[in-house]
This record gives sequence, C-alpha cells and structure tokens, in this order.
Amino acid sequence: MCVPAGLISMGLYLPAKPIAGKRKQALTGFLQETLLPKAYIDLIDQYEQLPGSIESNFDGWERQPWFKTWIANLPTSKQADPFQGTKERRRVPIDPESQAQSIVPHPMLPSDAETLAGALALVNGKIDKSEIDLLITSSQVPDLPLPPNASLVQHKLQLQNAGAFEVDSCCSSFITALEVAEALVRAGIKNKVLIVASYIDSMVTDKSDYFSVNTGDAAVAGVVARVEEGYGFITSHSTSHGSRHNGIILQRRSPQLIKQSGSRSRYEQEFVTFYNPQATKEIAANSQKDMVEVVGKALEKISLTVSDLDFLVTHQPVQWASPAWREALGFAPSKFYESFAKYGNIANCSAAANLYEAIELQLINAGNRVLMASSGAGENHIGLVEKITPELVNSVTGMHFTDSVPEHLSIA
Repeated sequence: MCVPAGLISMGLYLPAKPIAGKRKQALTGFLQETLLPKAYIDLIDQYEQLPGSIESNFDGWERQPWFKTWIANLPTSKQADPFQGTKERRRVPIDPESQAQSIVPHPMLPSDAETLAGALALVNGKIDKSEIDLLITSSQVPDLPLPPNASLVQHKLQLQNAGAFEVDSCCSSFITALEVAEALVRAGIKNKVLIVASYIDSMVTDKSDYFSVNTGDAAVAGVVARVEEGYGFITSHSTSHGSRHNGIILQRRSPQLIKQSGSRSRYEQEFVTFYNPQATKEIAANSQKDMVEVVGKALEKISLTVSDLDFLVTHQPVQWASPAWREALGFAPSKFYESFAKYGNIANCSAAANLYEAIELQLINAGNRVLMASSGAGENHIGLVEKITPELVNSVTGMHFTDSVPEHLSIA
C-alpha cells in the first residue's frame, strides 16, 4: 500500500538573491560543514545575498563594442525586438580558485551551485542531512560529461547516509526527478529524498547567438518525504517525441560572431545550438497540443479536470511559450506565475523556481492543488499535480525562522 509523499521543503539558488537574518546565519553555519569553497560562504556572509550577479540587457549586450554588429547579424524577424521579452538574467560568479590559478577562469561549477541549492532546501526545512537517504541530481550542464554530478554533490553536502544518481529529461528534469522521488517514498523504498537541479548557462552560452538573451543561471532543490494523508503527490504523466531529438543540442563550435585572426584562433567550445531547423519548427508548432495531451492524460488517471486545480507553474523556454500553455490548458491568469522577464529560460529550474516564488508571493498556499508542467529537449513532456503541504510553505516563506505564522498560512 502506498503512503502519501510530497515536497516538504525547497531551496532556490538564484545569483544575487538576498538572504539575511536568521536564515543567512543558518545557511552559512550549515555550509561550514560542507565542501563548498569558503570564498562563496564568505560572499554570502559579507553581502547578505547569494553569490553572483544580475546581468541586464545593457551590461550583457548594449554596452559591448560588438553590439551593432550583433544586431545586424540577427535573423530579420528578431532585429525589431532583439531581447525577446527579457530584461535581465542571473549569472553565477567566476570560480575563485580558477581565477587565482588559471589564465582562463571559468564560472562557478554546477556541482557548487547544486551544493548551495541543496543546502538551502535542508536549511529552509530544518532537515538534518543524516535523514537524507537518496540524492537525485539533474545537471543540465554537468561538471564533466562523465561521471554525472550526483555522487560529487552527495560528497560536497556530506550526505553520509545517501545514495545518489542522475535523472535527466533536459528542461523537464526537476519534475521528472520529483515523480521518481515521490514514487520511491510512496513505495516505502526511501524515506527522505533530496532532489537538486541546475542550469549554469554561463558555461554553454554563445552571446553572439540570438537565443542567448533568453537564458540564465539557477539551481533549485527540494526534499520529498512522507506527508500527512491527502497532501503531496496526486497524479503525473509523461510523453516523448524522439523524432525531434536533435532540434536543440550541445555542439562544439566557434561562436556565431567571430572574426578569425588565424587558423589557431577558433575559440571553440560546447554551445547550446538550434541544430535542426525542421525539428525546432515542429517543437514550436506542436507545443500547445503536446502540453494539453500530457496534462490531460495525467488528470484522466484520477478523474480530475483543470477546473479542479488551483494553480499552474511551467517551464519558460521563450517569451510566448508559458502563456500559450496557460491559455491552451484553460488556466486563468490569476492562477499562473512566470518569471521570464527577470530570469529568462533557466531550463530544468524554471517550473520549480516559479513554484517557489509563487509560494513566496502568497499566490500558492498550503492545501492548493498545483500543476507543474514542462517540456524538455529530446523531446520530453511531463505534467505532475501536487497538493501543497504546510511544511513546504513554511520552508519557502521562512516561518521556521520567525516566531509567528501569518494568517494566510493557516489551513481552513
């Protein structure tokens, strides 16, 4: 017999996100017992914000000497609105060790971003790390192609009692990992599972590509455990369309905008690339239909309709996508939250970050039935419905670090 399982805590690492007071003290204290580089902990302690910065359109593009050339080389359809709805995005800091020891420093390692997000989820929920018996990671840009980050993040967090493995369905990975974690807890195989996802776009973005204005950095984490009857996981369904698998890929190439000075100056690296135009057109043309299909099949399993749900959070690959999904599914604007203008496409972190911020803003309360839905390159779709626990709301709003509970958190 299955036991109820759901999210009881979350942590969101967005570069430059403020963190102060008792929550900051608890986080820095926890991080002292991890293998996160001390330089990052010092930044949190000194500036009362998470490491990294906010990149505006002006800083990233308009102030650059190549900006006019970039505009001229954009597809004609993009030139009138080159930033496609984005105003800013988050960027992780440069890794301090590589800055001190290398002439080619690199951004914060994905495993460090994941360690920070995982620590936030444990601290926010006041969960002892010894209780975690499984870690699931979804590193859209891992430290290395092989092995995945799972065991490294388990080591950096010092989760002595946890196994670790990777789950990957590209941008839908956090929801896919949530489905797996909740199934394991419901079956009694695991007790508390920590899920961590990251997208460190700074490592794979080609700023001369038109799509680069849409993407940013983030990491997110959640803890799944047994919950009170009636809360947590309700239903889910996933679909795949492998004929579109090469629409969007990581490809080793030179930047789109480069003036060669010689045969040795190619500056090649792995960049996100819209590789197969026909496949990407199919992805866009079928976007609404695919989302309606996967959500409909999830709801059919338990004889619910969209009218029975309280809120929607989704992935946000481009400006038009998530509002189009909302309209196709039939959710009112008041039952929906997205953050594209602030963060852009943060890939496998998008839906989870929107869930976190909607709780923060009191748009989602304990007891609400929330649909989390996402597409992912490959191409994969998933829809999962969760009844939000009081524990999750408390972890996000910081109730564990205050003495009183606001009225909106009480359950009727």
